[in-house]
Amino acid sequence: MNNRDKLAALLKRANITRAEAAQYIAEETKRPCSWRAVQSWLADSALPSARECPDWAVTNLTAKLKRLKLIA
Repeated sequence: MNNRDKLAALLKRANITRAEAAQYIAEETKRPCSWRAVQSWLADSALPSARECPDWAVTNLTAKLKRLKLIA
């Protein structure tokens, strides 16, 4: 499973929006993260706006969601 799929699965499991995911990533990393960044990470790789989802985004979102008890 690639990071794009992992990120999509996290959003679905926690039932959060892309904007909420961006907010949680920003809170966890103490760096800005926009919903557009999350959108580009989730975009189909054939699209020109698609970007590869970085490991740190998945790791930090997972940590935040666990701390908030939105995922196990």
